[in-house]
Amino acid sequence: MKKFLNAVILAIGSALAAVAATGSVTTPVPAKVTLGAYVIALYDLNPNNNTFAADLWLWAQHDKALDFKPLKSLEPENARTFATSLDVTEDHPAERYHATKVRGVFSHNWNVVNFPFDRHELRIRLSEGQTEADQLVYAADSANTGIDPVVRVEGWRIEKVALETSVRTFTTTFGEPEAQGGSTYAQGILSIFIVRDALSLFWKLHAAVYIAFLVSIVSFFMDPSKDGLFNGRVSLTIGMIFAVVINTQRVAATLGQTTAFTLAEKIHVVTLLELLCALVCALYSRHLHTSNRGAIADRVDRRMAAALALAYILVNAALIFFAARAA
Repeated sequence: MKKFLNAVILAIGSALAAVAATGSVTTPVPAKVTLGAYVIALYDLNPNNNTFAADLWLWAQHDKALDFKPLKSLEPENARTFATSLDVTEDHPAERYHATKVRGVFSHNWNVVNFPFDRHELRIRLSEGQTEADQLVYAADSANTGIDPVVRVEGWRIEKVALETSVRTFTTTFGEPEAQGGSTYAQGILSIFIVRDALSLFWKLHAAVYIAFLVSIVSFFMDPSKDGLFNGRVSLTIGMIFAVVINTQRVAATLGQTTAFTLAEKIHVVTLLELLCALVCALYSRHLHTSNRGAIADRVDRRMAAALALAYILVNAALIFFAARAA
């Protein structure tokens, strides 16, 4: 009886193994295309249009036995204009090499909240446009990817260039018959990391603001009991308010249209509030003098000048510190 049971178990096991062997499916390994890029020019960094322009050499290499044209089927996802020239295809003992020169304008969301202490990752997104990721994937030629050392962008410092490869997933089959679910395609992202040269630009844009603040502090030492000095004090403060408003428009022109509440705008608003307080203090001091309380008016002026100066400096220091830290 035991021999019979062992024979039955062995037979069932053999049958299951045979079924598993005949029913197994071998998953095909996708072909690999090695992608690389070398930036030779970076220019027209334009926050107003949310764009930047770049020239670069782009190359790809793959197994010589595969009939691929990866640079012809490549899709620049965030390009507004994209032109290629000087196409090259070379056969080597084991691989086929493709190269082309690219000139393009690319979209970029310029986050200027911390302007001018801002840094950006300029991305050029390149995706395979025909063959899905189950048949073709990208690998990065990191060793040769980079940027020409002679490339300079005024007002900016280029930190590094990197290329990462991944798979882009779409939640559509693009209407392909008999296809189900989504679609996946190889993707390469060329990133150019840049940081703004902040200090010189910061002082150029804010010198007028800080001068207005200093003038408003000096105005506290103008005696409001005398008509001429009081009128001069009020006129001086109002003039500084107009100067800050005009400088705000200058900053807005530099930044372009943005809904973000930027560091520069915060500093201008704080300055306007300080100037408004200085104007109110001038009027209150005049009221005290006309009420024969000149000694109290003098104390109020001195204390308010010190308090406003201290508060303004601390608030500015905090705004600049957190902006520089977040960048």
